[in-house]
Amino acid sequence: MIAGAALPPAALLGTGFAMVFLAGLIRGFTGFGFSIAAVPLLSLVMPPAEAVPIVLLLQLCVSLNGLGEATRLCDWGSIRMLALGAAVATPVGIWGLAQLPATPVRLVIAAIVLAAVLLLGRGLRLAALPRGAGVLPFGMLSGLFNGLAGMPGPPVIAFYLASPLGTGAARASMIVFFLATSVFGLVPLALLRMLSWPIALAALLGFPAVWFGSWLGALLYRRSPEGHYRVVALTLLTVTALLAATRALLDLVA
Repeated sequence: MIAGAALPPAALLGTGFAMVFLAGLIRGFTGFGFSIAAVPLLSLVMPPAEAVPIVLLLQLCVSLNGLGEATRLCDWGSIRMLALGAAVATPVGIWGLAQLPATPVRLVIAAIVLAAVLLLGRGLRLAALPRGAGVLPFGMLSGLFNGLAGMPGPPVIAFYLASPLGTGAARASMIVFFLATSVFGLVPLALLRMLSWPIALAALLGFPAVWFGSWLGALLYRRSPEGHYRVVALTLLTVTALLAATRALLDLVA
């Protein structure tokens, strides 16, 4: 979508709109899926160093959709510890994004996400919601994912899907948490001068598609049986891992 300071060709721009609309639709339904879908999709047409800041900017804006209700339903205790861990680890991930080759990063992320899906698919459940220091590792891993790939979701999604929280509270908690991780990711990117006017313009152009997709997804969530939520979440995690792995393998054979 970005080539220096120039606007992208019309076909590529249309592809980008479709990608972020789909990601917004997923986010509206699940409360978490935007960056998980958008980063792998946009990485098919641009380098991660461009896709990640665009996605973080869009995620920050779209997180305002439904935020009021989410703050009333969420579990603030777990959010605080997850956010603390993510705040500490996100700058480390940002450094890795700037220094590490993209292919190994994609493969590692794919492997971790697939492992989480296998555990959750086998029925992994926590008897009680962890508190205090027990939550920090999930937040720190989320921060690393956030910095490296703009995808803070998988560790936190696994945490909440395995928790005894109800679907509404888990979804609301993720909406609030991912608003915070967007800020955590954008500040180091700005300090490292990885944000630019072309990136900001690309995010601005994509925002209407993301907002409409998020609104439509939230409408579908309200009209769907609660049991569908976990199935959609696990399916999304699986697709995320496969997309990341496919892109990495294509890079290896290219």
